[in-house]
Amino acid sequence: MLISIMDFKPRFMQSGSRPGNVSGDRTLSLLTGSQREIVENLLKKGGSVSLLLFEIQDFYIFAKIYGKEIADALSSAAESELAALVRERVQGLPLVALERMDNDKFLLAMGAPGTELAPLLHTGSILRLNLRARLKREALNLTGQDMEVAVGASQLPPAGRKNLEQAFHAALADAHRMIRGSLDPSSAVLLKEFRSILQGQDIRAHFQPIVDLSGGGIFAWEALARGPAGSTFENPAMLFGFAEEHDLVFPLERACRTAALDGFGEAGGGRKLFLNVHPRTLLDPSFSPGETLRHLEKLGLEPHDVVLEITERHSTKDFSLFHRTLDHYRGEGYKVAVDDVGTGYSGLWSIAEIRPDFIKLDMSLIRGIDANPVKRALIETFLTFSDKVGCKIVAEGIETATELSSLVSMGVHYGQGYYLARPASPRPDISPESAQLILGHKRRTNADFMCSSPIGVQADQAFQIKAGSHVGELKAYFDTHPQVSSVAVVSGKRPVGLVTRHQMDRALASQYGLALYTNKPVTKIMDSQPLIVDWGTPLEVVAQAAMNRDGYKLYDHVLVTREGRLAGLASVQKILDALAQVQMELAKGANPLSGLPGNVAIERELEKRVSSGSPVSFIYADLDNFKVYNDSYGFKAGDEIIMLTARILGWALRRHGSPSDFLGHVGGDDFVLCSTPDKAERVCKAITRCFARLVHRCYHEADRAAGFIVGKDRTGKEGRFGFVSLSLAIVDCHGHCSLESISQRSAEMKKYAKSQPGNVWVRDRRGPVGMVACSTDRKKTVTPC
Repeated sequence: MLISIMDFKPRFMQSGSRPGNVSGDRTLSLLTGSQREIVENLLKKGGSVSLLLFEIQDFYIFAKIYGKEIADALSSAAESELAALVRERVQGLPLVALERMDNDKFLLAMGAPGTELAPLLHTGSILRLNLRARLKREALNLTGQDMEVAVGASQLPPAGRKNLEQAFHAALADAHRMIRGSLDPSSAVLLKEFRSILQGQDIRAHFQPIVDLSGGGIFAWEALARGPAGSTFENPAMLFGFAEEHDLVFPLERACRTAALDGFGEAGGGRKLFLNVHPRTLLDPSFSPGETLRHLEKLGLEPHDVVLEITERHSTKDFSLFHRTLDHYRGEGYKVAVDDVGTGYSGLWSIAEIRPDFIKLDMSLIRGIDANPVKRALIETFLTFSDKVGCKIVAEGIETATELSSLVSMGVHYGQGYYLARPASPRPDISPESAQLILGHKRRTNADFMCSSPIGVQADQAFQIKAGSHVGELKAYFDTHPQVSSVAVVSGKRPVGLVTRHQMDRALASQYGLALYTNKPVTKIMDSQPLIVDWGTPLEVVAQAAMNRDGYKLYDHVLVTREGRLAGLASVQKILDALAQVQMELAKGANPLSGLPGNVAIERELEKRVSSGSPVSFIYADLDNFKVYNDSYGFKAGDEIIMLTARILGWALRRHGSPSDFLGHVGGDDFVLCSTPDKAERVCKAITRCFARLVHRCYHEADRAAGFIVGKDRTGKEGRFGFVSLSLAIVDCHGHCSLESISQRSAEMKKYAKSQPGNVWVRDRRGPVGMVACSTDRKKTVTPC
């Protein structure tokens, strides 16, 4: 008789024993009658019954410090995770039974034909490491502290079938003593496998892109280590957890670093490589810039292209030495990122002490960001903080389109996650869906309203020097042209780099700078990755790219090309001055209350949509009973309802519409939305339902209870008026049509919508504007909230 693993369900009993005390009577009760029969038959035939006892270390200290609720949560998490591990990893045995012995102890009994202890110890260590890795995040989230798990193993003797109660009690005591010992008997088996992985250089590197959420391009790749496929250490949590326990972090990270650099290939385009680094690794004498620099030179990378990513969960005892070491690598040009921010209690302290160039927000903050206002507020706070201290935010764990859309609209700098691309080797590209969403948002927020001239108009004459020229010639040029602050380095007529006066002075001002560099080519001191843009690139795009550069390059000139050839240099100051003028002009066309595109931009958008010939749906939104509310509650309260409407409309378009959708504010309580015919109704349903749910908050409690307010309508007639509601009218357009025809249709549909009570949306069923109507009847669909 076999017990199927798929049918296995652990049976847990009420705990009541004291810490450190395990009851043999309760131990045997985990077996049913049929299971007990299996045990007796196995022992009779020379088989083995093995026990693995898992214990959460210092559990009762945690319970006293953090309380029973948190302790119970940790115990429940251990229970479910261990049960899942047993299903995943312990299969094909005649007996598998799991029992909770106490809040901190869990017993796994297994019956097998064999009698060897080594495989049992090996299995126990693997389950323990996996359980520890899975509990780590839960423990950190609940307490800010790590959680250790110990395992003890033992077997029932063949003669134990004569007195199973006594045999179980003795075996359990042996497992308990092993937990209390200082040596893990299975460490030798796993240690041998681990060292062979390091010696054989079997560490694999996968790469996951970090995407620029303002432009959609790949900003960097993070290198993620993987053990040999199919091995015990394939999972990185197992790999690093074992290394930490056996003081092998330094050699493991050296192997991971080598695998990452060897597998990365050439970067190109100024893209960076994020390397995960344990804080203690920075103190490793073998972690020298010289060793890493040799790898970087082969890839065409420089230290400022590498970001050392320090996880916030790891700590270091000698923080003073850690900071001195970190400052040393910063001086070499390496960037620093703090990882997993938001998962432990030391996050803000770590950020303040390390002063990172990048803050990577943990996926726990990103999950469900589209529907969680508290998380949005936290991320907005991080964005404000990053602007003040000059660092960038990277959102990790993006897994849905709505999460990505929310982060893009909030202005988060960079993103990473499965929705963008899964880790792979060689380096993967981002998914077409995510690229389309980001670019669509960029077009919607920038390109549709760009009125500026191309960057070429702002470019000045380019002072240039050939790539083969010496630094001494460059110095002579700067000396004779004091008004020049930057010189382009060209090969033929194409720009290959930029040298600023400050760069040259810094190189030559060192003790042996003149002797070292005077006769060297200018390529030795130039910036080989300057910002190069085409002559016709819009000014806004160039300004955004310039401001996204590293801090030390923020005000370097921008190289402008035409057909790949150098056409001029544009200073950042001139770009910002021109952009400020453009923004002033754009602001004139924006609604002063909501900041949404106003009449000029709306008219331009409608003309563009109807002239394209593509199917489009125009949604006209208008508030009902707004005058009465405005008169009763005042203009400030009226403005708040208008702003509430604007936020709901924008949210619905982002959540249910297309990336290229448009929202404009005509004025007062009138809005216009542009979407696609297949998305229009879904957008309207979301708007009416959300508005109906939220508008009640704008009324006093007494008015909410009454369900109406007393006031005067536009004719001066006094009466009872219901709450402010929203009327939406959908007018479809297929093919070319005039704005007059759309305006006429929309006026008819708005009038009809407002004649219906409550929050409603209507759609014109006479056939789209721009096509021959199917019927002369005025057929409309009305859908109330």
